[in-house]
Amino acid sequence: MLKSVRFWIGLGISALFLLLFFYRTDFTEMGRALKGANYVFLFPAIIVYFVGVWFRAWRWHYLLRPLGKVATHRLFSLVVIGFTVNDILPGRLGIFAQSYILGEKEGMSKTAVFATVAVERIFDGLALLLYLIAISLFVPLADLLRDLAGPVGIPWAVLVLALAALFIIPFAALLFIASYEDFVQRLANFFLNFLPIRWASRLKELVALFLTGLRGLRSPWVLLAVFLTSMLVWLCEAGMFYLLAFAFDLGQPFYVLLLATSTANLAIALPSSQGGIGLFEFFCQRTLIFFGVQEALATAYVIALHAALLLPVIVIGFGFLWLENLSLAEVVRQRGREDIDGHPDSSESLRSPDIGAIEASSEEGKD
Repeated sequence: MLKSVRFWIGLGISALFLLLFFYRTDFTEMGRALKGANYVFLFPAIIVYFVGVWFRAWRWHYLLRPLGKVATHRLFSLVVIGFTVNDILPGRLGIFAQSYILGEKEGMSKTAVFATVAVERIFDGLALLLYLIAISLFVPLADLLRDLAGPVGIPWAVLVLALAALFIIPFAALLFIASYEDFVQRLANFFLNFLPIRWASRLKELVALFLTGLRGLRSPWVLLAVFLTSMLVWLCEAGMFYLLAFAFDLGQPFYVLLLATSTANLAIALPSSQGGIGLFEFFCQRTLIFFGVQEALATAYVIALHAALLLPVIVIGFGFLWLENLSLAEVVRQRGREDIDGHPDSSESLRSPDIGAIEASSEEGKD
């Protein structure tokens, strides 16, 4: 029932923002803009985007080093599969798909892998916030943020602070947990001891495995590498926004498209349907209109942009799923078997003494 409620809430929010997106659009002008675009820029834009996906895979391999060595090209396919799942299925199951497949294929704890993917998502948000802050030092954004916050019904400053807290607080918490793993494990064990033995034993092992997945955060060099790679990831996506802007002759400088990248992708941290549809369109469109792009042209551009972001990923993602001999249905079934802490099912890990093995591999990674 909870999943159903979450699905309908996301669908309702997406529908609302799609209505706002199209509300004042001249569909005749929008059609002309779509028809008259120079789509020769589409191919290089998609290539630049997938370079960013490669940087994501490269970043992930740093976080996974305490668990074992996995080739970047291997992780690239899993990142694409994760995006495909998010774009097709409700509930943002991509993070579970990545954790499940890597855990199954590479013999790693799914819970530990889940922790590394969660860290990645937090770094994504931090990178986007930093770009937003950097641009705001040179361009007054209060009016834009007020315009974006209007449909949400809260003051723009509150919206910005809420989005910042959504990433900064978890980052600080995970950094603390990774730095004081033994203390956190003892504290968790203390509270878990109040539960029935069967539940307590299972949850203690899950906590231990999750903490293992955070060990990469102990290294300043890994933190620096993950941070810099996160900045590159979003520079590449902004590069896609910028290249496709030439197809529609938007005539905007790169920083405007970087800002649109930040606002659109931060917006989809809010509940929405598959692919962030609705929120992405509205926030990207309003950002471009703020800088003087005509509304029908901005609408046409955003439609083409989001299609270019979603469709190639879905097609390639299904190809990778086929190579992995998996289906979306299997991903959904695995999600349905998640543990009570909300993480992917780690029962296989709990049936085998792999914690010591993971600790050993972590020590090797430090050498």
